[in-house]
Amino acid sequence: MKIRCDCGRFEAELRGFPRNSPGRLVCYCDDCQAFARAIGRDDVLDPYGGTEVVPVYPRETFFLKGRELLRCNRLTPRGLFRWTTTCCNTPIANTRPGLTWVGVFHNTYTVEDPNYLERLGPVRSRIMGRHAKGNPPFAVDDGIGVRGVLAVLPFMAKGMLLRMARPSPFFEADGVTPISPPVVLGVKEKEDAT
Repeated sequence: MKIRCDCGRFEAELRGFPRNSPGRLVCYCDDCQAFARAIGRDDVLDPYGGTEVVPVYPRETFFLKGRELLRCNRLTPRGLFRWTTTCCNTPIANTRPGLTWVGVFHNTYTVEDPNYLERLGPVRSRIMGRHAKGNPPFAVDDGIGVRGVLAVLPFMAKGMLLRMARPSPFFEADGVTPISPPVVLGVKEKEDAT
């Protein structure tokens, strides 16, 4: 499976996909919403403020082109590593050093095929509903409920057992240094974005 940014200058290949992915997940947390607004990409949020990601293992993620176009963003100095492209400001993925998780943004899967995610199957879990906008017409756990845990626990456990966190194309060989110096958007930008 290939993913790419909006303009096509960044492209990556996901090996073992969709076999090794837990499927479609949506997060309604205030951090995800603040990030989308801080980078001017509200269009990646659903009508209720949800960010859909499809997780993959770092070890099964390979950059084909445009590595130099990736920018590492963080809302705070200790926040999640949130990757965008400098060419067209496409949100690509969320990561954390040493974690067996690359949460790839849904839009990167649908650039070439708008119906791809529907064929992948339904959303398996919706979390952090206490931050959702309005009243979603579907079930959303207030926090990370049983449904959310059950959707990702097998994926995370398998990833830890098989050591799928490294190597990660988002980090240098040490596994902790991002390939692009993090740009901390800051608390002010986060507050302005909410």
